[in-house]
Amino acid sequence: MKKLIVASALALTTLAGLATSPKVQARSTTKSAKVSFKQYKINKKYKNGVKANYYFNLPHLKGKSAAIKKINKDLLKKYKSSSYTTSKGIFRNAKDVSEGKLSSGGFFTKNCTYYDITKTSVSYNKNGVVSFKVYYSKWGGARGGDDGSYVGGNKRAYVKMFTGWTYSLKSGKTLGIFDTAKGNKTSIQKKLDDGVTKYLGAETGELPLNYYLKNGKLYVYPYFDLFNWNNIYAKHNPPIYYNSHFTIPSRYK
Repeated sequence: MKKLIVASALALTTLAGLATSPKVQARSTTKSAKVSFKQYKINKKYKNGVKANYYFNLPHLKGKSAAIKKINKDLLKKYKSSSYTTSKGIFRNAKDVSEGKLSSGGFFTKNCTYYDITKTSVSYNKNGVVSFKVYYSKWGGARGGDDGSYVGGNKRAYVKMFTGWTYSLKSGKTLGIFDTAKGNKTSIQKKLDDGVTKYLGAETGELPLNYYLKNGKLYVYPYFDLFNWNNIYAKHNPPIYYNSHFTIPSRYK
């Protein structure tokens, strides 16, 4: 690892918070929701080619019902707690790297980009349920691993996954796999166990799972909430990638 010492960093910041809703998903009723997205973007540049990029498009449901307010509150909480707060580490580390302060810890010190990206889209919006497909990717946001993207020694760790957020438009509650999958708890669990072993090549209970709804099916993905040290899941036998998944029937068509 080359060590570069820079006296100062030149930061160029672009900050944008734009509300965009070019497409109306559906009317605001208990059966479906009108959804818009607010985009948060921060890009910073430092000396020696070091960059830091942050992006989050936050869904917002239109309406004044208690359920809609509850869902919007939870979505805002996800934005503030899981991405906006931890993204501060990205800019801190990028600045320190450009000044040569983290080279001994295994951080890249030239021509590298730290990022925290969350992209959401509506995958299901009817029958009193709204579901969001979420793509999440982050690298370089922490020292010591406090947010799952620590880089140290000769290893680089990052978070990259598909996941989902699913809600009841009637109650505002978050809906889990057993709330939306077709069948009883026993039959659903069997489908999950079969999917994990057959399509992910893992043992039952080895991986946490999450999902989103689409076209009458649950798209079930491994939930990489822990470190992915040196791409460890891709080295699993068989490999498990961020886009590895299987589907099971939903009670919501």
